[in-house]
Amino acid sequence: MRKILNAIWSFPLTRLFTFLVILFLVIILSEPFVISVIGKMGISAALAVFLWTEVWHLLVSFGLLAFFIKKVERANLVDFGISSKNFALELSIGALCGTLLVVGVVAVMYALGIYKPISHSSGSDLLIAAAMLFFAAATEELIFRSYALTILEKHWGTIAAVIVSSAAFGFAHMLNDVGGSPVQNKVLFCTFLSLEAGLSLAACYVFTRRVWMPIGAHWMWNFFEGPVFGTHVSGADFGQSYMSATLEGPLLLTGGKFGPEGSVICVLLGTVGGVALLYLAGKRNNLISYKAAQSRVRQKGNA
Repeated sequence: MRKILNAIWSFPLTRLFTFLVILFLVIILSEPFVISVIGKMGISAALAVFLWTEVWHLLVSFGLLAFFIKKVERANLVDFGISSKNFALELSIGALCGTLLVVGVVAVMYALGIYKPISHSSGSDLLIAAAMLFFAAATEELIFRSYALTILEKHWGTIAAVIVSSAAFGFAHMLNDVGGSPVQNKVLFCTFLSLEAGLSLAACYVFTRRVWMPIGAHWMWNFFEGPVFGTHVSGADFGQSYMSATLEGPLLLTGGKFGPEGSVICVLLGTVGGVALLYLAGKRNNLISYKAAQSRVRQKGNA
């Protein structure tokens, strides 16, 4: 019986599922208290509340991740891409990549007559929106790249780990409220997100072997998509944005209530970028084959 339980626990998806369930429960159970504390601090503006909520999410996620890495995986933070090395450089490169990708997508949509600017505002909320989205991006990258991708890669190799962790990332957004969109549309949008964002962000992690580049890319991707260009971000509406615009055209080109991430335009550009970066990671010898991963697992089991 003990051997069976050990075999189940050693399976990476078991540990990943356990991590996600604990994290979800801690956040759900603690959030009402956190929001009440935020209210007692005199913070009432929606974006400010979201900002401090995201700070809490990051603290909880990092704390649980550090515990799992030390006590469950018996490893160091560095082994999971958490290191101060090249922090500013890789964060900046990632931010540039995320910005260029979103600008490219919106530029194509504009050229095709899909993205139609209406007006622009003073952008008074841009700073707090940027701060909130940084913490949100950092939280998701710690979960899906630092932990999920890494433990899957140790067992199955890079390609399988990228595919599974990207799918987990994409379909986690099924929890988002996408303006009453039918389930089949949400499934399609999350599939697209797995390819364009999950793949490209995973490629950033594999390319550098640290979380900073994917955090930077994720951060600026969301920032320009929502608060700057005024479109939905994975179904989320950030209210007052710098640009006020509409997306007009077929669902597959606009992404509907999901935003540009639900568009085939974003899928094509994001997926091509992700595959190209994975290719460059291979040139750096940063890809682990399934055979090599399994060999390490067997060696660890015999130790």
